[in-house]
Amino acid sequence: MTRNEYQAARRLIRDNGRYALNWIKGQAREELDHLLFGIQDSKDLLAERADIIAYCKRDGVPYNFRHLAN
Repeated sequence: MTRNEYQAARRLIRDNGRYALNWIKGQAREELDHLLFGIQDSKDLLAERADIIAYCKRDGVPYNFRHLAN
């Protein structure tokens, strides 16, 4: 996928949401599908840890590394 194809596809997705993947063909669709559904929708472990720490600090609950383990 060239840079121009990528930019056009991202613009299409930005304007129409993930439904725009139905209009993109070939290898570009597979790559964007992986980016949107494989990477973007995955769990953000650092954000989850930050939420746990913020919760513990806010409620005065002591925490240690076991609270942060997966």
